[in-house]
Amino acid sequence: MEQWIYDEFKHCGVDYSKAELAEAYDERHQKFRDYEKEFKGMMEFLGIRNTENKIMIDLGCGTGATAILAAPLFKAVYAVDVSDVMIEQAKEKSGSTAHNLTFVNEGFLTYRHEDELADLVITKAAFHHLPDFWKQIALLQINAMLKIGGLLYIHDVVFHFDPRDYVGTINAWIAGFEKVAGEEFRQEVETHIRDEYSTFHWIVEGMLERAGFSIEKAKSPNDFLTEYACRKVR
Repeated sequence: MEQWIYDEFKHCGVDYSKAELAEAYDERHQKFRDYEKEFKGMMEFLGIRNTENKIMIDLGCGTGATAILAAPLFKAVYAVDVSDVMIEQAKEKSGSTAHNLTFVNEGFLTYRHEDELADLVITKAAFHHLPDFWKQIALLQINAMLKIGGLLYIHDVVFHFDPRDYVGTINAWIAGFEKVAGEEFRQEVETHIRDEYSTFHWIVEGMLERAGFSIEKAKSPNDFLTEYACRKVR
């Protein structure tokens, strides 16, 4: 590998290669997330049908919540993450029933999908780990994993506020997280803003179009979170 390639295994921001953080991930996130509700919402948002004949790739799968819920519905699910301890935790959670669920310790830039092309690639709360240049490269690689007409689902922190208002807007967002999830999670969100690579919606949307995707749907409940349903058109 070229020496100038971005090292996505170095864990910008919160370091989920540490076992204690990976083990606490679900407990902390379930203070403000409902994994099953999120999964059902994603499937409804995408409007995807006949999943028993379809292949899904989950990039940045974390502890495997979405991949494990998807496995009974899809022909095959590939769960990919750069954190080996997160992958091990996901394997333990999945048990022995997920015969069609494959775990891979790789990332957006290093994973090479060598099996049948996917119908759906998803990434939730992980794409922001890449700087913008490498986001574009990752999208091109995701495009190569998908069939023509296949779907890419992104759910992540994407900024919609006026950049001139960044101080007050970000402080209010962080305070809201602290109210729901406590001081420890406030620090995690501060780390996200300071050390990770979330960016503005017009940048992400331009990258998607350049990578051969058409944005079919986008939903933003606030100035920070966005869901995209994108179709591979070329």
